[in-house]
Amino acid sequence: MRRHLALVLLVVAALALGFVAVNAKEPTYEVPTRPAEIPFTLAGEPVPDGFALRTFAVEAICCQSCAGKLERALAPLAGVERVAVDPVRKEVQVLARAEVSPAELAAALTFDKYAAIAR
Repeated sequence: MRRHLALVLLVVAALALGFVAVNAKEPTYEVPTRPAEIPFTLAGEPVPDGFALRTFAVEAICCQSCAGKLERALAPLAGVERVAVDPVRKEVQVLARAEVSPAELAAALTFDKYAAIAR
């Protein structure tokens, strides 16, 4: 009796999933893309006129995944040109327009477990 009940439930579940798959309007899952390589440092690169290279000590950086999160936190800020994250030194370098304040950059880098301090 239990085997028959299990088989019936399995068939019902398969039919339900099949119905959902056939009637789906569009895919609901997007395959994540690999993020671009985030450099460890911007030192040695020329700083264009009107820009400043700012360095921040950021607590709790542990890996390249953290680097991606921090880079994505800065990306929407107007005036940010490039970002480098060094997980070993727990440091973030930002090439941004000179009018972007270090406090604004530090605020963007301070979220979840991360806490940024300008150097």
